[in-house]
Amino acid sequence: MKPILTSLLIIIVTVTSFSQSLINSIDDYISTYALTGDFSGSVLIIQNNTTLFNKSYGFSDYERKTPNSFETRYMIGSISKQFTAAAILLLEEDGKLNITESLSLYFPDNPNVKSVKIVDLLTHQSGVRDIYDIPGLMDNQEIKIQAVVDKLLDMPLYFDPGTRYQYSNGGYAILALLIEQISGQSYEQFLTKRIFAPLKMQDTSHGSTLEGSNAKGYDPKGYNGVELAVIRNLELFKGSGSLSSTTSDIQKWIVALNIGNLLSPESTEKFFKNYGNSYGLGISVYKMFDKEVFGHDGRITGFIGDYLHYIKDDLSIIILGNIQTGIVDFLRRDIAAIIFEKDYETKAKSGNPIQLNEKQINTLKGTYEFGPNFNVYLKIINGLPMVKANEGSYSELIPLQDGRFFNRTLYAYIKFNNDESDNVSEMLWINNDGNTFPGKKVN
Repeated sequence: MKPILTSLLIIIVTVTSFSQSLINSIDDYISTYALTGDFSGSVLIIQNNTTLFNKSYGFSDYERKTPNSFETRYMIGSISKQFTAAAILLLEEDGKLNITESLSLYFPDNPNVKSVKIVDLLTHQSGVRDIYDIPGLMDNQEIKIQAVVDKLLDMPLYFDPGTRYQYSNGGYAILALLIEQISGQSYEQFLTKRIFAPLKMQDTSHGSTLEGSNAKGYDPKGYNGVELAVIRNLELFKGSGSLSSTTSDIQKWIVALNIGNLLSPESTEKFFKNYGNSYGLGISVYKMFDKEVFGHDGRITGFIGDYLHYIKDDLSIIILGNIQTGIVDFLRRDIAAIIFEKDYETKAKSGNPIQLNEKQINTLKGTYEFGPNFNVYLKIINGLPMVKANEGSYSELIPLQDGRFFNRTLYAYIKFNNDESDNVSEMLWINNDGNTFPGKKVN
């Protein structure tokens, strides 16, 4: 009996030691971003209904120094899209629509959408423009979803529906309006009644309308500081990115998708089908480390989010944060690499920030053309070089001692090249994966 007990003890000690080692490795990795001021949020990792890791970093309120916790609610950005898609499928199960129907049935006075099907909106193959492509829309604090959709439908399509993939938040704005018109309820009421309440997702809502630990959203400021993010009109993001939630509620959602206790088998099959570009109905479906996964990332002013579920391993990695930096792609991939014993390394920023004089900064401003219909604009705002792509928001470029610049919002390095006359002629956008994209200065 003694040898058996000894062997059992060795097994228990080994498992405990490995688990603690795993926890330490994950914590050490995440901390590299928290310590550089680039991550504030919560991370939950669950496998086979067992919590492997549940830790929060930073503050939900930086002014009051209120720590983030597992109860903190964050805006989840585009993770919201899969809830919109599920709501559309529930309406289809109710017999109130068919996702293969043309939008002209619901918008008969608009000829632009005659060839657009509901499923095209769900899969980003509609040609409908993005809300960010409408000049001035992001600054409109009064507009309602009907007016947002009217603007989208009045604009010509980018391409013939079903012929290509182009991510569009505008398509999901139209879906949100459809949910309201067909159900006779507000977007929030329908999702609460048909999804959140049945799944006991009591901390999930449209916006931060629930009482409790709602995190404030922050944008990067300088090399390691933050500033309170501008609160935008949530009507602009209804359907595409307006929900807030907790890591534990996202796990409830993953479980519901896995066991099929919300959608019918037929709807579940449609939901997870790869319609091209590794995208289902509001959800990404692909392989990571040769393992089938589903999930989505999310980003909205002041917040980031991501989750990925490894199907056969029954492993969920859920990341929600309240500083809008571009690190979530690294976290998603590298945390899994730690668990699956794959290679990884932190990509936390490095370099010494410096200050440039006004003359040096002014040489950089202008428009940089990276491709058809894709420009990056560099403008001097309050003495700081700020960049934005197309109709996006401006974010700061931080000059470094080695001649590069760093953008925390997109977590990328930037260099500038001069022509023979020593004038700035090109911007090089260097992603953390090593890929470099050149943009010619056109004015």
